[in-house]
Amino acid sequence: MSSTLTPVTDGIWTVHHRDFSVGGLGIGTRTNVVRLPDGTLLLHSPGPLDEAALTAIRGLGPVSHLLAPNLMHHLSLARIAAAFPEARLIASPGLAKKEPTVRIDETLGDTVPASLSGALEMAVLDGAPALEERVFFHAPTRTVLGVDLAFNLQGMTGFTRFAMWINNANERFCVTRLARSQFIQDAKAAAASVNRMADAWNPERVIVSHGEVLPSGGAAALREAWSFAG
Repeated sequence: MSSTLTPVTDGIWTVHHRDFSVGGLGIGTRTNVVRLPDGTLLLHSPGPLDEAALTAIRGLGPVSHLLAPNLMHHLSLARIAAAFPEARLIASPGLAKKEPTVRIDETLGDTVPASLSGALEMAVLDGAPALEERVFFHAPTRTVLGVDLAFNLQGMTGFTRFAMWINNANERFCVTRLARSQFIQDAKAAAASVNRMADAWNPERVIVSHGEVLPSGGAAALREAWSFAG
């Protein structure tokens, strides 16, 4: 699974694993790399990084943190933790049960971990206990780092395009119908938390795991994506 480390903005890179599929759906996934103020690197939602991508990341500097901010994105966690044994692994509540063989150094709560304070801001996606997602914000570049916060699938083909058409999720930044039914328990609470993020952060850029980076208009796009909740 070839993937390339690509700069997104100052101090943030992404590796888009376009070939990744779930249940036959080619929705891809994404690893994000953030340079912290001390010059070290954080890997946000690490995915199936190949050796070329691992080498490229090491070329940027030492990796000090691995961040697993969602219960659904853990399939590559053991391998990436082994690749960076010196990194501090911080994970969402409940992930230790799903990955009992992985050493987790800290469990995410309601506030940003002390070791990341001043580097990133954090908010909880309420109303979605199946995800336990924590959303992060890189204030210097006004960039939101999300996982399943929304999808932004563009240019899908074949069965994936048909499935996303059913989900009303083709060529748009949105919350899929499947996510609404399977992962969101209280849509109003979730939408309220997203609106608080949009108000407090006023983000320009939004990076999510599935689909393309949204380069601009982030605050309005987040509000619109969650407007189905009323």
